[in-house]
Amino acid sequence: MRPGEIEFLFLTTDRLFKVGGQITAQGASTRLGCVAPMHALAKLGYDARISNVLADPSVEKAVSSARMVVFGEMFHGGDGWQAYRRLLRLLRNPREQAIFNIADDHFHRGDFLDFYRETLPNCLAVTTVSEKLAQTIRAHTSRPVLVAPEPYEGARGAPHAITVRRGTRALNWLARRAGISADIWRARLLWFGYPQNLPPLLAMLPGLEELSRQYALLLTCVTQPVAELAQLLTPQRTQEGADLRVQFVQWAPNIIESAIASTDFIIIPSDYRNPVVRAKSPNRLIAGLHGGRFVVAHPLPAYEPYAGFAWVGEDLCAGLRWALAHPRQALERIARGQEYIDQMHSPAALARFWLDVLRPKSLAVA
Repeated sequence: MRPGEIEFLFLTTDRLFKVGGQITAQGASTRLGCVAPMHALAKLGYDARISNVLADPSVEKAVSSARMVVFGEMFHGGDGWQAYRRLLRLLRNPREQAIFNIADDHFHRGDFLDFYRETLPNCLAVTTVSEKLAQTIRAHTSRPVLVAPEPYEGARGAPHAITVRRGTRALNWLARRAGISADIWRARLLWFGYPQNLPPLLAMLPGLEELSRQYALLLTCVTQPVAELAQLLTPQRTQEGADLRVQFVQWAPNIIESAIASTDFIIIPSDYRNPVVRAKSPNRLIAGLHGGRFVVAHPLPAYEPYAGFAWVGEDLCAGLRWALAHPRQALERIARGQEYIDQMHSPAALARFWLDVLRPKSLAVA
């Protein structure tokens, strides 16, 4: 290294802040694609840093002194694209120094497509979140496109499963008479995600309402407050005695870990026939397994390696019924899943991947 040289610099347009003295970010794509690799590399003693290109006045100096630069997922077009283009021009040789991390398929957007058509042919490599998305990216570059392991966040949760009584209406009546919450014998479901992922959850409501006539359910939704939540949080579903009771929790830093610890099942409905959605990463499924909870998810290509550790299929309510009826098997699946993610998604595995990417000889490119 040259004197004063930064080894690995990660760039983002996302908001960065500290929680418990450690840098994190607003967006999951930034936390998993830039912040987590930066921490994993720093833990091994490398000089790895992250900078917001729209907020850090010293970013030009940092880029000029960096050996390798990772351009993270774009969150703010316009000024963000201009900043990335300006900083790329500061690199001695982008073909040897620049890596692009792409987490979502936005190639249908003109600004997104124009930028990556311009830059991908002359970078060192591209990292992404799924093989499906990698195939799309390879149509725009001959440079290496690599699927990065999705890191997990937060503390490991012990595998957890429950057996729930059927027909709890009498218990609800007793709870009301006693002045206590009926939630203590509900099966607790958790959904979390960006507001744009709400429509598949809304489409799942009739099935959940039918299931709740057998098993009382509490569905917690963690997201940002948007108008569409009114379709979930109806007066009928928010009252104490509802068979399917729904509650909203606004997203905040580090809230997902506690939300997972407070639930029994994680549901991941998706528009799984949509080509853009089919390119999504397995990060929410991995988060559920890491937290020790049984995950029920619609089939996406990135979920296939985890199908034996969860329920991956078209009928999510059938998956919930299976898990409620087979708690021992559910526990076994979660335990096996945690062993798998320890091998494939640990900080050590993440650091190994990024060291291979950030050391040009390992890529064997011309």
